[in-house]
Amino acid sequence: MLVIGVLAFIGVVLLVATVVVAYTALVALITGIDGPPQALVVQKVPDAPPENASVIHLTDQDLKQHPVLDSAIRDANRNPDVQVSGVAPMTGIEYLVLIESFGIDAREEDRPYLEYDGAYYLTRVLLH
Repeated sequence: MLVIGVLAFIGVVLLVATVVVAYTALVALITGIDGPPQALVVQKVPDAPPENASVIHLTDQDLKQHPVLDSAIRDANRNPDVQVSGVAPMTGIEYLVLIESFGIDAREEDRPYLEYDGAYYLTRVLLH
C-alpha cells in the first residue's frame, strides 16, 4: 500500500511539472520572450566589394518588410563623410527572419554584402 502511495505521489509531481513546463513554454512563445537582447550592426563599406563576394541588392520593399534593417542602414548613413556603423535593437524573431532572408549570421568571411541605393554594407549581430 505504501509503494502505491509513493508511486502515485511521484506521478502527480511529474504531471504537475509537465504542465508547468508546457505552460511556461506557451507563455514564452506568445509573449515573445526570445533570449538575450540583440542588436543589428550595419557598417557602411567605403569601396565596392571584391568581385567574388556575395552581394544582396536591397529594395525599398525589403526595408519596409524589415524595419530593423531599415533603421540600422539609416543610422549608418547619418554622416556620409565618415565610415560609421548603424545599430538597431532587434528581437530574436527579427534576428531569425534576417538570417533566413539575408544570411546576416554567416561567418565573418562568408557574410554577404548588402547593397542599397548604391552603397554597400556589412552586418553583424551583437548579443547584450
